[in-house]
Amino acid sequence: MESRNMSEKEREMSEKEFQEFQKLLEQELGAVAPAKENEEIAEIFRRDGGAEHRTSPGYREAAFSFGAGKQTAEEESQEVQAQPEEAVETVSEQVQETPEQPVTRGKYEKIPDAEELAARAAAGPKAEDMIRRRGKYEKPSGDEEGYFNPEPRKETASQRRQRAKRNSRLAGVVIGLAVVFVISLGAGLIVNTIQAKKGGTSGDGQAAMSVQTGTDEQGNVVTLPAEETTETECSILGIAPLSSFAAVLEGETCPLQISMTTKGQADAGDLLWESSDTAVAEITQDGIIKGVGAGECTIKVSAKADPTVSAQVRCAVRSMEEKDGVTYVDGILLINKTYGVDESYEPGGLTAETQAAFDELAADAAAEGLDIYISSGYRSYYDQDTIYNNYVGIYGWEVSDTFSARPGHSEHQSGLAIDVNTIDDAFAATPEAAWLKEHCAEYGFIIRYAEDKVDITGYKYEPWHIRYVGKETAAELTELGISLEEYLGVDSVYAEDWE
Repeated sequence: MESRNMSEKEREMSEKEFQEFQKLLEQELGAVAPAKENEEIAEIFRRDGGAEHRTSPGYREAAFSFGAGKQTAEEESQEVQAQPEEAVETVSEQVQETPEQPVTRGKYEKIPDAEELAARAAAGPKAEDMIRRRGKYEKPSGDEEGYFNPEPRKETASQRRQRAKRNSRLAGVVIGLAVVFVISLGAGLIVNTIQAKKGGTSGDGQAAMSVQTGTDEQGNVVTLPAEETTETECSILGIAPLSSFAAVLEGETCPLQISMTTKGQADAGDLLWESSDTAVAEITQDGIIKGVGAGECTIKVSAKADPTVSAQVRCAVRSMEEKDGVTYVDGILLINKTYGVDESYEPGGLTAETQAAFDELAADAAAEGLDIYISSGYRSYYDQDTIYNNYVGIYGWEVSDTFSARPGHSEHQSGLAIDVNTIDDAFAATPEAAWLKEHCAEYGFIIRYAEDKVDITGYKYEPWHIRYVGKETAAELTELGISLEEYLGVDSVYAEDWE
């Protein structure tokens, strides 16, 4: 365009016009433009042509970005009317041809032309490209303009909370490890101190030596050779069985688990195991009970070095038999994951004894304003087959096995089990569930799948599932705080995966 070929004289006049305009602006608005910024604008006029910038919207924006005031709409209209028609056409062409440039807060970027853009693309990224990405203002060289990019985004509140949670978890782990280390160190010091005071071992782990003195032929006091102490102390301070009751089937074995309080080291070789009746049960020196004959006896475990440090465990040896495809242990019908029944076993409903016991239970609960009713009682083999396979279709057999029995392995088929009220976890929070847990044994029932016996029964906690075992057995189970499997000395595990 013609404005790009202006002579040097025309450029000087343009600069003068700009200076006059700046003075008028200062007089009208009282604003004083910084000298450095004026020099930058003047440099733009020298390089790209004053008239073109003076008639472009960019010129007007640059002039007022450094002052305190703004042009009014009337002043803008007068300035446009004062320009020659050719200049107005030039402005119109520039608006159409020149793409809108990003606002850079008063700092001008050097706008490359098409040839320079092509050359940059061929040459690859330059220093200014790196500056753009790093979000800071720098001048690559004295000849080029700098680039200004916004600062990186600040951390959001959500990100701060997530970072705080991560730091908190990390701090918790570090503190926990430190506490374990301090406790372990303290325990070691206490043991060593006790041993030193008792004369057990010296600080370096060697046997403590006694020091004696005597006299020689001339009557001088001399130290006699040290001798090792021969006194033996019991390192076991206490013995406690993990359970006060143990049950095992005839011909089967089970370990008797105990815990010991010791001073220093102790092992199974320091213990003595005894059975009060070897015709009922035998006990090895490794603490393994072997059921010999049905009945009960007492197993005693004591410290060899001090027999007064001892504990006793009640042991029951159970007799198992099978009648018509149904398993009984000491006369108690057993159906669980290990022991099942086939489809031919059909009592047809709840046993008369079970129904009568529940009716009495429900009546006494009602007298206290509680409503306990039967939701599910007897189920046939085929009913259970339908229920279980429906769950498998939804959850898969691995998950279904944790809360639903396979056909032939459900207690409901025995006619001795009842599901009361709502069959869901919400029942546990009801007054009826609390009353049932406290009083069901009085009527011969037990909560069959207790909350703390999941690993033994094989089923999740079911506060709504009760099983009739008779008043005497229910009272004993409740007193011992054990499951039916523990009481009978059996396990509950499926022999194979479901197909």
